[in-house]
Parts: sequence; C-alpha cells; structure tokens
Amino acid sequence: MEPAKMHLWNRIESWARLLFRRDTPWKVKAILGFSILYLLSPFDLVPDWIVGFGFLDDLTVISLLVAWALKIAQKQNK
Repeated sequence: MEPAKMHLWNRIESWARLLFRRDTPWKVKAILGFSILYLLSPFDLVPDWIVGFGFLDDLTVISLLVAWALKIAQKQNK
C-alpha cells in the first residue's frame, strides 16, 4: 500500500517503528524526537489558546519535520 493511502494511525505507527529501529540514522531519530517534544511542549510558535492558529502551527511544524526526516531516511536507503 502506498504511504498516501495509509490511514493516519498506520503512518504514526510506521514513524514510531522508524524512530526505534537500530539502523535508522541518528539525524532522523533526532528530527523525529524533536517533533515529539515540540508536540508535547507547552511552548509553541503560536500559543494554542489562539483559536485555529494555535493547533495549525503545531500541525505545520510537525508535518515539515516528519517529511524532512522521511526524506533523509529514504536517501540513506538508496
């Protein structure tokens, strides 16, 4: 199944497996770890209490970080 057709939960599970694999490059692990910390952190670029924009910045930052980590991981596998 193509990644674009996977459900969100399946994607999250695959990212978690990538994070904990021994052969995953340290840079990918660092980026994925930072994205988790950013999600859990009370400090954001835009505070969450600002309706709409607060969660939009979280989604944007995490999406960009995960896409960057996946791009690096794909380059390592070639």
